[in-house]
Amino acid sequence: MLRTWILVAHEAGARVFANDGRGEGLTLVESIDHPKGRARDRDIDSDRPGRSFRKDSGDTRRASMGKSEGPHDRAVADFARLLADKLQHARVQNQYQRLVLVAPPRFLGLLRASLDGPTSQLVLASIHKDLAISKEAELIKHLGEVILI
Repeated sequence: MLRTWILVAHEAGARVFANDGRGEGLTLVESIDHPKGRARDRDIDSDRPGRSFRKDSGDTRRASMGKSEGPHDRAVADFARLLADKLQHARVQNQYQRLVLVAPPRFLGLLRASLDGPTSQLVLASIHKDLAISKEAELIKHLGEVILI
């Protein structure tokens, strides 16, 4: 029987479950906490954007220089890459043969974009819901639609 890993994640943490499809339910493989996913930008990076003069317009007032990506967004993207690296390492170690991803839509997109080619080919299904703190019974209900549990 093929072993399926189920990654249930959101910005503040993730859980990895294993399932062998024999009606034995889910087995917790790893739980990963990511406190920066709960933090606000000002809690992560206390520096404010710099300020500059608007030379082009002749206006002498100062304008703030924005950041293209805030500290929270960077932390969340880094967490998605960390999870993708863990999944790649486990795939190389042959710890699973199929993968199911469960995450809110935005984080799911970051995660899928971070997966390497061979790992993304093992993705059997994706569920775009925030079930990261859900109890196992609720997870099984949602997962039962895509795999045999």
